[in-house]
This record gives sequence, structure tokens and C-alpha cells, in this order.
Amino acid sequence: MLNQQKIKYLLSFLSVSMAVLILVLSVNVYGYGYEKETLAINNPQHVKFKASADDDFLLEADYYPGEQKSGGVIVLHDCKSDRSRYSKMANSFFQQGLHTLSLDLRGYGGSTSAKYSREVIKNNAIDIVGYHSEMALLTTYWQDDLIAAYQFLRSKIDSNQGIAIVASGCSAAYGVALADRVLLTAIVMITPQMTYADKERYKNLIDIPSYFITSSHHADSYKVAQELFSWNGSTKSKMQIFKGDRYDYHLIARQKSLIDDITYWIDWNVSK
Repeated sequence: MLNQQKIKYLLSFLSVSMAVLILVLSVNVYGYGYEKETLAINNPQHVKFKASADDDFLLEADYYPGEQKSGGVIVLHDCKSDRSRYSKMANSFFQQGLHTLSLDLRGYGGSTSAKYSREVIKNNAIDIVGYHSEMALLTTYWQDDLIAAYQFLRSKIDSNQGIAIVASGCSAAYGVALADRVLLTAIVMITPQMTYADKERYKNLIDIPSYFITSSHHADSYKVAQELFSWNGSTKSKMQIFKGDRYDYHLIARQKSLIDDITYWIDWNVSK
């Protein structure tokens, strides 16, 4: 029979072995990015705020409260979707502790009315020229709308912390326009679509840390990203080029590790 001292030793050995086994399993599950089990999303606050003092139109967004000493990020969708397509990215920022505002641009998602609606414009358009003309009028509001979004998020975070913006496709130009009016700490552009004037506006900014993401066969955004990355002088800037022609949220969905990479880069730039 085992004496009492041996029994205690055996129990101690089994406890240590169990702890080691749990640690090994934890490393196997959590050590490789997306093999990690995603934490339950902290139900974002569905918020609405006025576009401006003299404009009663309400913008809708998801706000994810971050940690006290963390920076913030505004997430903009592309012109063929709404904020719901970027919920995984917004949640990733939240998981990192960042204050996150995922906005529906005016005319999209929850930021719509009888007067401002991409779907109404699309359904009523007689031809493509008329559609683009009406959409051009709608997007004239976006610069001021983004100021309202920035002010909302700024009110939620410490004044010492920075704010970044993630823009996709056509919204990249409006992210640049926002950076021209307020101090952004960093900007991420996913397959950016820009006119000559938009690119010149970017070149007149200070050398803000910028992360360009594009596909090698998405010709327009590839050229824009290369040109602006070459122009930008920040040592914190980076660029990734993926094979294929995927763009906007389609590119993010295909490259699962990309969301993590964007998250860490933003946190590194905005949180002090």
C-alpha cells in the first residue's frame, strides 16, 4: 500500500501534468491567428447622431467601446455595400481594445431616408449617366458627415489617443478629405479608388502613416496604391499586394489574416 507521503506526491504530480496538458492545448488553439476562438462580440451600441447642427439628418453607426487608454478607428464601407460587410473587422478592432465606429455613409444601410437613398436612386435611374449624377449629389454630403463621425468618436476617447480611419474603394477619397480637415493618426486604404484631384489632395497632407492594400490585377487601385505609397514619406507606412483581382470587402474575406494585421498596425499607431 502507498503511504501518505507517496499519495501526496502522486497527487501533486498529476496536478502539474494536468496543468501542462492544458497549457499545451491552449497554445495549439490560440497560437495561430484565426485558429483562435473568437471572443463573443460585445453587442455594439447602435448609435445615431446628427450630421451637423443645421442638418436634422441622422447618421447610423455601430459603436464598440474600447479600453480607457486606447485609441479609436472609424470604419468606412465601400460604395457597393454597407457597414454590415465590415463587422468582422470592426469586431477585431474591439477585441484589441480600440474604440471603433463603423459608419453607414449617407444613403446606405441605416443612414437612409426617402431623400437620401442609394437604392431609391438606383431604382429610379433611367440610365447610367443619371445614376452617377444623382450619386455624385448624394456623396457631396459625405465630407461633413465624416466630420460628425470623427467628433462623435473623439468624444469617446482620451484626448491623448489618436484616431485612424479604414476606408475601402470609393470611400478612400473621403478618408483623405477627412485627413485634410482633422488630425488623423493613421489611414488604411483597401483597394482605393481616387481621381487625380483626390491623389493630389493626399500628396498635400503631412506624411501620415498609411497602409495600402490592393490586388495585382485590380488595375486602378494597384496604380493608386503604388503611386501614393511611393510618395508617402512616413517610415510607418506599408503596402501589401495580393494576387488576383479581388477588391473591397471581397479581398478582406479571402485574406483572413489581413484583418489581424490591419488591427495590430492601427493599434501600434494610435494607442499611446
